[in-house]
Amino acid sequence: MADRTAPGYAARSADRGERMPTPLVQRPRLLHELPAHWADRAPDAEALASDGRRLTWRDLHARADLLRGALHTAGVGPGSRVAVVGRNSLACLETVLAAAGAGAATAILNWRLAPPELAHVVADSGASVLFADADVLDTVRTALGTLDAPPRLIVTGDPAEPGDPAEPDDGAETYASLLARAEPLAARDGLDPDDTCVILYTSGTTGSPKGAELTHRGLLEQSASLLAVLPMGPADRSLAVLPFFHVGGVCYVVTALLAGAPTVVLREATPEAMCAAVADGATHLLLVPAMLPGILAGGPAAAAAFAGLRYCLYGASPMPLPVLRRALALFPDVGFLQLYGMTELSGAATALTPEVHRDPVQAHRLVSAGRPMPGVEARVVDPHTRADLPPGERGELWIRSPGRMKGYLGNPAATAETVTGDGWLRTGDLARIDEDGFVFVEDRLKDLIITGGENVCPAEVERVLAEHPAVAEVAVVGVPDEKWGEAVRAVLVAAGAAPIDEAELRAYCRERLAGFKCPKAVEVVAALPRNATGKIDKNALRAAASAG
Repeated sequence: MADRTAPGYAARSADRGERMPTPLVQRPRLLHELPAHWADRAPDAEALASDGRRLTWRDLHARADLLRGALHTAGVGPGSRVAVVGRNSLACLETVLAAAGAGAATAILNWRLAPPELAHVVADSGASVLFADADVLDTVRTALGTLDAPPRLIVTGDPAEPGDPAEPDDGAETYASLLARAEPLAARDGLDPDDTCVILYTSGTTGSPKGAELTHRGLLEQSASLLAVLPMGPADRSLAVLPFFHVGGVCYVVTALLAGAPTVVLREATPEAMCAAVADGATHLLLVPAMLPGILAGGPAAAAAFAGLRYCLYGASPMPLPVLRRALALFPDVGFLQLYGMTELSGAATALTPEVHRDPVQAHRLVSAGRPMPGVEARVVDPHTRADLPPGERGELWIRSPGRMKGYLGNPAATAETVTGDGWLRTGDLARIDEDGFVFVEDRLKDLIITGGENVCPAEVERVLAEHPAVAEVAVVGVPDEKWGEAVRAVLVAAGAAPIDEAELRAYCRERLAGFKCPKAVEVVAALPRNATGKIDKNALRAAASAG
């Protein structure tokens, strides 16, 4: 056994005696082989469904071949890149599979971007073909109008059939017309599992967004690791609600494809739509914590529908403990599984299992991110010296995982800053690892508040404030202060109509926190700003506070 008390102990899945991913019989080595793999075994079983459309594994395999033929005619081949922008759709997944089999990569872009932002990522991706949802066509055309060499534009709509009312009436080239002219083309031979097949852009909270190059091997190995801790198979039904430009969107679908589980794709992830899909047979769901309060507020009918899930996975941001406790009590038969990961890791790296969620002896670990999944290593290092830290001490979390990206597209300098020579990815997160290998992600290093020479982790203050009955949501940031350098500021959403007593709230904090950690200022707002992936936008909060 590893000595977990020794300095520099790195949490590894193998140390715990957990089973490693059990590979499928002749598990595909390449992403685009998944439809054919399952079509050989259950050709008429459902693979994907959305808005009343249903594709079997045979259908999905055939449509990917057909689109690959169209891409070949458009000049897309090994090393090429295409891009997709729009709400979740079957066309996006077909494009990923078709391009991967051509030796090309698909950049999935954030449809919420403003035209200048969208123009930047389209140009950065180097896409020669852009598939754009009709719903965002005006923004896309404005963005492309600023580029010297815009990609060929194909307009998609779901369902992608001739005469679809979502298609434009101005003569633009459509997805349906592209497929109607195409001849099927089988996937290329000799493709490398380490080829890039998906490009996802980071949220861009520090500088311009960077395109993380995800490989066939990385996506499939990460999915296999998740399936080692998450029972899922052809008898289950997965629900995809997160946007596909988010790592928890498209990469979670890859996990279901690897498991042979049919996936229901939602274009609009409303609480009503999610509950309806669960009532219709969905067994697995991955959401961000901000979505769960909407489910809990949906009343008895919503609760009864949601209770039909087998597993509710969540991640991307911390889950407020009061919300989690309420969900655990309301849905006693649902297995809750927390995931921690990054775009650069092709998804999750650690998992807090359902068993730990419901173990009263381990209640203190509900605020942890769990332990590294099979095949993943985690360590905490001093961010300045890069020396390993002993269990319990805070430092920067480093992860080594087979799901790690190849690098940032066209940005070797940023890649070298993030990935070490021996394969560790610097997450930029402040964390500690306990003696049993549980990872506690405290905050982003860049969000650490230094006030009067003392370090304050915003997440620690947020956890205390979130327990107050008058607080529904909270974010804590550091703002410039002439005396202390930075001051702790709490921005709150009230839980009810009654005004929040700021003096009482500060007294509540002083009973539970050191004085220097207590908020110097409290602001109550109607809603916290969030970025496109559902995370609280602390940059916006800091900017607003500084401007004020």
